[in-house]
Amino acid sequence: MSDIQNRILILEDSNFFSDMLIEAFSSAGFITEKAVNGFEGIKKVYSFLPHLIITDIEMPLFKGYQVTRLLKSRKNTKNIPIIMFTSLEETKDKFWGVQAGADYFMEKTPDNLEPLVSEVSKILSSKLDIDFSAIEKEGKKINNDSIIEIVNNLLDNKLFQTTIIGLLADLSNKVHSMDMIARGIFDLLRNSCETEIVTMMIHGSNRFLYVYTANYSGFTKETVENFSCICLSDYNNLFPDYKSLAKSNKDFFNAGTNKKNISSYIYFPLKIAGEIFASLHIANTINEYFSPSIMENLNIFTASASPVISNALAMHEMTVLQKNTRKAFARYVPADVMDELINETTKKAQKSENRYVSVLFCDIRNFTNIAEMSEAQNVVDFLNTYFAKMGTEIISENGHIDKFIGDAIMAVFGAFHTLENSPVNAVRAAVKMLAALEMINSSSSSKLSEDKISIGIGINCGECIIGNIGFKNKMDFTLIGDTVNIASRLEGLSKMYRHPLIVSESVYESVKDNFLFRKIDNVRVKGKEKAIGIYAVYSGFHGSEGKKLRSGGTADIVTVPSLLINRETLNNFNKGLQVFYMREWKLAQEYFAKALEYENEDFLSKTYLERAIEFEKSPPEENWDGIITITRK
Repeated sequence: MSDIQNRILILEDSNFFSDMLIEAFSSAGFITEKAVNGFEGIKKVYSFLPHLIITDIEMPLFKGYQVTRLLKSRKNTKNIPIIMFTSLEETKDKFWGVQAGADYFMEKTPDNLEPLVSEVSKILSSKLDIDFSAIEKEGKKINNDSIIEIVNNLLDNKLFQTTIIGLLADLSNKVHSMDMIARGIFDLLRNSCETEIVTMMIHGSNRFLYVYTANYSGFTKETVENFSCICLSDYNNLFPDYKSLAKSNKDFFNAGTNKKNISSYIYFPLKIAGEIFASLHIANTINEYFSPSIMENLNIFTASASPVISNALAMHEMTVLQKNTRKAFARYVPADVMDELINETTKKAQKSENRYVSVLFCDIRNFTNIAEMSEAQNVVDFLNTYFAKMGTEIISENGHIDKFIGDAIMAVFGAFHTLENSPVNAVRAAVKMLAALEMINSSSSSKLSEDKISIGIGINCGECIIGNIGFKNKMDFTLIGDTVNIASRLEGLSKMYRHPLIVSESVYESVKDNFLFRKIDNVRVKGKEKAIGIYAVYSGFHGSEGKKLRSGGTADIVTVPSLLINRETLNNFNKGLQVFYMREWKLAQEYFAKALEYENEDFLSKTYLERAIEFEKSPPEENWDGIITITRK
């Protein structure tokens, strides 16, 4: 420890423990100060200026984790180490302490005083980045009213909400097991509030009722049975027309000897897409426990847990369906033949192979900003609607959705179906997706915001490695390779070039006679040395000519307003682009300017007009190849 006497602030309402702590740390050469409640403790941080804080969990006027959350949320006090000297038996206390930002935990016993002093010395032996002058300056503005306002503005339910959503996201990795999901949900409830007994009743398909119960407090068999009767009665009120034909019961704990009476009970209907599919029943022995603040947290919890439970139910019932299907097929196909077919398929799935495919990436523009301005359930409902419509169009062209990446979609054509020309299918699917987006934007029921949603799509084709990627506990049958990476980069370029559908030169060469294209640029994308040509896809020309191609034929795709172009704009742009690469800057300017006369907001014509003007003033070097290097993904 340094020559400077370190200051220790002790937040403890028990005189017995606070006196022991003060004596132990004073004997070790520390300066100590005591606060008997959380409110007083916050004020003393700004007057005593501690190097470290030791706090209990249970205190009057703000709990230890509330004090910790406040201090860790403030710029000047966030680097002060905080040790929670409390009982490690209380997992709920430790749970919230961790979420609030406590640096260390130790069980509160007299035997742990010496280890506590040792741990404090160890922490303070490192250099701490605490600006005491800034804390002292801020302290001049701190009073009782401002402390209350700060604590109120922290909104502990927001801490609860973000924590629970994160933990439920981790739990969602176990959706293959309904038992694990139910137990995980119950354990989270146990950590979140005083849950002594809980039951979940899930409305399955074919009139099957799933019932899960966790008797954490070891109530007697009679108490559990009475509780179950109440739960079933409330469940029946939620589903008056539903009569279960079969039921499964899972009790995670056996009945015990606890004869206490249940004093508080509440139940919550669980909804997905506005429809009730299950109920959650919670009880304990504390009178009038379910206060408005507890109810607010439980409403957040149930809303966030519902999709996880629903997905687990869907996964479980799909597994049951597969088993039943196998059983049904066994009536027609001998078991050994069926096993041989399955085993052969499995062997093939374990092998990787190179295959020529077309890869499509699609992403919603500025979706993060839109989502932040919307209710969580509205975002989920919109994405479900959006993915359903986009997925339908992909599948209609024999495509396969490889994965959803947030609001993005990765689809592949030709990986699992042999297609005559997979780029044709990919481009047709992309145009259909843009047409479906027009329908979403015109529908008031499926819109997420007042502004129209826009998307960008990039398509590339070529050789990919297809196979199982991962490890023994988690495998994905997916694609890897440059073809995939470039498709992803093209989707990003659609935003830069302000066109919703961009394809690579390899796609263009494969389908140039089937659709209407415009050359955009030659680019060198980030991470690649070789340049590629990129092209904009159009569904046709403005006006009566509609889907007519330059050849006079007709494009075999739907007409999409965002994919239409003026014929004269395209003709003049193409002439301008040709002389642009011949370094005829003045003539190029004339063509691009003429293109803008027919469509004055044409972004590509404006871009090349500006380039031609700039190159006329300052020509590029003789070895100029016209390639644009993209430095961002």
